[in-house]
Amino acid sequence: MTQDSPTHAGQPAAPGPIPTLTQDMVVDHVPEAVSLAMDLRVAEKQALMGLSDELVQNLRPEIERLTTDLVHRTLQSVWNQRAKNDMDV
Repeated sequence: MTQDSPTHAGQPAAPGPIPTLTQDMVVDHVPEAVSLAMDLRVAEKQALMGLSDELVQNLRPEIERLTTDLVHRTLQSVWNQRAKNDMDV
């Protein structure tokens, strides 16, 4: 191996560009690299969506607290405005 080799120093070779699936390709003729790349993208999306669900679940108590606080302050403001209007009459 030479120094310019991609597997130098035990490093795996970097993958080349991922081929793009064109409309001309028949599903049965999809190159293995494209099929693997598509499977990887699906797995990445599932992992990201799983993280999204986990984050929302963990934030739920804080979201509920903030919502309750916002509703309380809004109604208090409406009540204060109503009281002020009653005093002006």
